[in-house]
Amino acid sequence: MPMMPPPRLLPLAAALLLLAGCAATGEQPALRQPVAAESLGLSRQPLAPIPADWWRGLNDPTLNRLLETTLQQSPDLDVAAARLRQAQAAIELADSQLGPQAALAADGNAIYHDSLSQRASIVSQLFGETISRGSLQLKGQWSLDLWGQHRSESAAALGKERATAYETAHARLLLAQAVTAQYLQLQALQTQQALLQQRLAVKNEQEPLLRDRIRAGYLPASQLYPLQSAQRQFQVAIHDLDHKAAQIRHALAALSGQSPTALAALTAESPRPLPPPPAHTLSADLLGKRPDIAAQRAAILARGHLVDAARARFYPDIKISALAGWSTIKIGELPSSRSLIAGLLPSISLPIFTSGALRANLAQKQAEFDEQVARYNKTVYQALREAADALSHYQAAQTAGRLQQDTVRLAERSAAAARDRFRGGLDTKLAWLSAQDEVLNTRSQLEQSRLQQRLAWISLHTAFGGGFSSPDTQAAETAR
Repeated sequence: MPMMPPPRLLPLAAALLLLAGCAATGEQPALRQPVAAESLGLSRQPLAPIPADWWRGLNDPTLNRLLETTLQQSPDLDVAAARLRQAQAAIELADSQLGPQAALAADGNAIYHDSLSQRASIVSQLFGETISRGSLQLKGQWSLDLWGQHRSESAAALGKERATAYETAHARLLLAQAVTAQYLQLQALQTQQALLQQRLAVKNEQEPLLRDRIRAGYLPASQLYPLQSAQRQFQVAIHDLDHKAAQIRHALAALSGQSPTALAALTAESPRPLPPPPAHTLSADLLGKRPDIAAQRAAILARGHLVDAARARFYPDIKISALAGWSTIKIGELPSSRSLIAGLLPSISLPIFTSGALRANLAQKQAEFDEQVARYNKTVYQALREAADALSHYQAAQTAGRLQQDTVRLAERSAAAARDRFRGGLDTKLAWLSAQDEVLNTRSQLEQSRLQQRLAWISLHTAFGGGFSSPDTQAAETAR
């Protein structure tokens, strides 16, 4: 009779059995590392906080109402919200694998045999009787998850949900930027149109004066042609601005989830003074304030947990199955103590002959992790570029605005001097009107410069996160 191993050796034997059932992972390459904030050479000075409703700094009630409508009913945000609900459902699905699984099963059947069904009979003595069988059982199964596969999959689902939530925040930020930029362009178009109408009025006032001088023989008739050409150009430009304003209203309606005609009567309010910019320099703090960077960082964590889950598949899967209930050959006796059944069955699945598939799956998850790290690094560099571009754009627009303001002042002085000469009889009214037209022209250029300043102000808020905040704001915690 074979000898049984001593009881103290049973745990060791079980451990050896488990190790023998493990598949070999083989040599694995090192995973790619995300870029560290320290390697970027950025300032460590913290950035000033930005309000989430940063556009209210423009002090424009019409814009505020438009953005409230947009953020409530935008189709883009509806898509993002649906994706977020999908990710949340995936968390619940992954979490359901962590605990016991139970199901209630009931089945039964009956066969009636008479003298005309001898071919279908099972036992000839049972002719004319009914054979029945029935069971009512509660079945359960629990995976011990000793190696953390299901826990890693649950953590990956949570990471994906966070990434989706951050993507939703990024979509909201870009939507606010788009609406604000379109609105400010509508505002600028209205100002430009008013200036063009003033210039057209000046040309119309010049025309009879010029005709009088032509009739008096002071000027040739050809001097009228440039003025008439300018009148037509201004008329065309005014109609063109009407068309562009209609297109902007259509775009705003689409962004806010409304019909194209819903904002046909929208009129932008007069521009207010521009608030100070939200930032003046790049800082490593930026990496924790951008929702797109946070989304890529959360996706790295999710991919890392999937790598852990793939590694856990190389180890034995231990499950405990249990059942309790009743089973009898006579349905009418259910339930009864005589038909009571119960069982407890541990099981172990050893990945002995699937190591090739497991290694391929692990290699795939590692490659997906490396891809996600590369996406994160690309997003970081792109975000830094956007922030640097926004800073330089704002600074250049400010400089251009100051120079253009000086140009307007000089034109106004020239027009005032022409007025004084006209009133003193030293020059014609035509010269004074020409000087007024030049003032209006420089003001038009100044409004273009101011629009660029406002657009740069918007870009700064977007590039520096737009008031986004997340629980995990450190940029380099994803290294594995």
